[in-house]
Amino acid sequence: MNIIKLRLIKEDELEEALLLEQRCYPPDAAATREGFLYRFEHYPNYFWSAWSGGKLLGITNGIRTSAWSCGDEMKGDHQDDGDGNNFCILTVAVAAEARRQGIGAMLLNRLVEECDAAGHEAILLMCEEHLISFYEKAGFTYLGVAESTHGGIEWHEMRRTLHIMEHLTK
Repeated sequence: MNIIKLRLIKEDELEEALLLEQRCYPPDAAATREGFLYRFEHYPNYFWSAWSGGKLLGITNGIRTSAWSCGDEMKGDHQDDGDGNNFCILTVAVAAEARRQGIGAMLLNRLVEECDAAGHEAILLMCEEHLISFYEKAGFTYLGVAESTHGGIEWHEMRRTLHIMEHLTK
């Protein structure tokens, strides 16, 4: 495999990113063009992409929030809070031919670094059941089945708390 380069997505790459999203998620669960544009315009420092040989292999993005769970309202209408101290991941997508090569983990780690540097308190997400262990390996805690049924999927809530001095609680 060629070297993977992580970088922020560029506006002229949003259409390619949207096509990747649509290949990775069922039609009713995939983001819309308007959703991607909103995330790009409002949260450009959180819209990461993975490239190799000029090919887009993966993306991740989301929105800031003051909520403690990622509900349907964040996915559709983007009821975000630009001053919120939490971050809700809305997309982690890797092209089928590039899966199981660490690209999703690289993107997720880069997004966590960005959230940590920005001083966020927690990162929230919803995932399908088969991805729970992937997120647990990345330091997320399983919270249970989500109330959301976005796209007709049973979602599971996960959270990773940042900026906790664990050594004081042990």
